[in-house]
Amino acid sequence: MRTERDGIFVPPLTFARLPYGQNFADADIAVVGLPFDCGSHPTRLGARLGPNAIREQSVLTLELVEDADPNPFTSLSVIDAGDVNFPGGGLASIDAFYERAEMALSNIFEQSCTPLTFGGDGAVALPQLRAAARHFPDLAVIHFDAHTDAYPLKSNDHFDNATPFTHAVHENLIDVLASIHVGTRAPANANASIQFTKELGYRVLPWAEIAGLPAAEAGNLIRNGLENLPVYLCFDMDFFDPSVAPGVATPTPGGPTTFEGLELLKSLAGLNIVACDINTVSPTYDVNGITAQLAATVAVECINLIRQRP
Repeated sequence: MRTERDGIFVPPLTFARLPYGQNFADADIAVVGLPFDCGSHPTRLGARLGPNAIREQSVLTLELVEDADPNPFTSLSVIDAGDVNFPGGGLASIDAFYERAEMALSNIFEQSCTPLTFGGDGAVALPQLRAAARHFPDLAVIHFDAHTDAYPLKSNDHFDNATPFTHAVHENLIDVLASIHVGTRAPANANASIQFTKELGYRVLPWAEIAGLPAAEAGNLIRNGLENLPVYLCFDMDFFDPSVAPGVATPTPGGPTTFEGLELLKSLAGLNIVACDINTVSPTYDVNGITAQLAATVAVECINLIRQRP
């Protein structure tokens, strides 16, 4: 509960003015920042700055949620645990980041708390999957993204933001046949990456196949086979069209509007969401904070999904 709002002092820059702390045993959900990016994009760097950008914009989102009934913030105990303590980024330090992030997330899972994380680029998914898989051996993935992030490896020790879901299969972290990538697209087509991802065992639902469908119908396509499984929900903000989310690591035209994307997310109500990962907000390329604010809205919807799980 947000009891700090009634006091003289409040914690600095927490998501939606939530209490700051690491008492995971008494919390239902813990917000955690993962301030890391690989620095591998040729021009668009800076997703490691995403967590605090989302926090900054979350105050407006909080004001919009106050009329919700039930209000997910008052229905659950939600805290902001701060960021995983890791300065910087870059491929040279990815192993060290993975070790620290996995340790942090394992601590949360061990105390029966649900993590809601802010990246960071897509690479932050792998240590979270490693931690989650130890507690949920039948873990499945729903991945909203313009890209599958399940690309071929250049070598066995090739780790970056394009390969976390490839490694998830090779490390047997997930039920791959139940897992799905949603929103895949490219300016011409994404046939090569879609084909490779399917060969790994994933289901792939390109945006072109669900654009224009009612949210409930598209949601049924996503949740098919997932009703009785623990679900790791990964939401890359470039799932949205860059006209509404310009501040991302890899903007890809042809995606959903805010309404379409949020309604699709709401259609997942009732699934057993055990972890949520919102990533790739790059504030350097954002316009008036609109991508970070949208990410904060996605976070609120994720909290509401957790509230509605069985």
